[in-house]
Amino acid sequence: MQKTMATWFFMRPGFTTFRVEPEKHPQFLFGSRERRQRDYLLGEIEGACYGKDGFKSVIFGDYGRGKTHMCHNLEFELKRQNLSVSTVYIKCSAYVSKEPFQSLFREMITRHRTEEVKRVATEYVRRSKEGGAPPIRDIVQSEDIALVINNGLTAVNDEAVRNCMRWLGGEPKVPMQLISTALKPQLTDSRDFGAVLRGLSHMFATVDDKVVLYLVDEAERFENVTNVDTFAGWLASLRELTEIPGVGLMFFVGALTRNNLPTLLVQEEVMRRIGVANYVEFQNPSREELRDFLLELFATFVRKGEVPKQHQGVVTDEARDSAVPDELQQMTGGAANRLETYPFEPDAFDEFIEQVATGHMSSKPSEVLIRLLKAAQRAMRKDQRTIDRAIVNEVNSEGL
Repeated sequence: MQKTMATWFFMRPGFTTFRVEPEKHPQFLFGSRERRQRDYLLGEIEGACYGKDGFKSVIFGDYGRGKTHMCHNLEFELKRQNLSVSTVYIKCSAYVSKEPFQSLFREMITRHRTEEVKRVATEYVRRSKEGGAPPIRDIVQSEDIALVINNGLTAVNDEAVRNCMRWLGGEPKVPMQLISTALKPQLTDSRDFGAVLRGLSHMFATVDDKVVLYLVDEAERFENVTNVDTFAGWLASLRELTEIPGVGLMFFVGALTRNNLPTLLVQEEVMRRIGVANYVEFQNPSREELRDFLLELFATFVRKGEVPKQHQGVVTDEARDSAVPDELQQMTGGAANRLETYPFEPDAFDEFIEQVATGHMSSKPSEVLIRLLKAAQRAMRKDQRTIDRAIVNEVNSEGL
């Protein structure tokens, strides 16, 4: 039989490795501090929705801290709890000095699902014609944008709808002749971007009773925009968008401290609109928090008893089996402490925690998981069913 990590370490159904991937495992968030931070943000988002406002914030912390995973988990929980929010996830590109703001804004608009935008726009136009909603022209204050929303986003052909979304996002050279030959060739002005977002957010609020929330990941790349004129365009656009009450914007930023935030996000006019209190720092976990993080992960991934209470609602029924395999019982000698720290031996686990809590890469969850995976792979290569101190020290000595 082929050796696999899932069978070697008695993993629950659905798990094949100790790697935690944001896109693959958005339902899992390990560590009590992580959940407290997540629940705080969920509460702020929910609270803002009561008045159909969008929560705006800047979430920052060390690189590898787990912000991307937090971002995806927030998106998962918002849907699971059926909160009145429609989320759009965006991962920033590698911007250059003269990158136009359209590069970000195009992502914000085209990341909406085409069929969803078409449905909302079609229903809104119907209500508007029947007098149940104001004309979209009154909301966006732009004839071109109103025309594209009314005639383009409601088109029968999905490709035509997609083209209209691209045009609304500021993309150049989009074929729009079927809508009108008199349209601007491209939206470039901050006021146009604000008009588009006001229109979209208003339609979602009217039709679905939801606030649009944009989760902008890796926003530290804003710092690459250094050209003076381009920077001014980005600043004007961010100021315009953060001023729209019904739009939620959360920027996730890799930054060691508040002083390392991108210059764009610490400009007074942007900070005032986001709110200084909504700049939230994610600090690295302590030794004890790292220990709890890993023990919780092991108990969730490995068949060694009950799934931790906080994850029972998101694992499959098959994965909830609390039975401990006889072979694992024998391997750990029936000792509770050996079963708890498995796949590590207890002394190896203590050593591992000490190593990942110190040094240049100290306490970064991403580094902890990379070392865990490497140690597990090393044990398999050695035909060892547990990770001992020798393996932990080997892996540590191979780092920088």
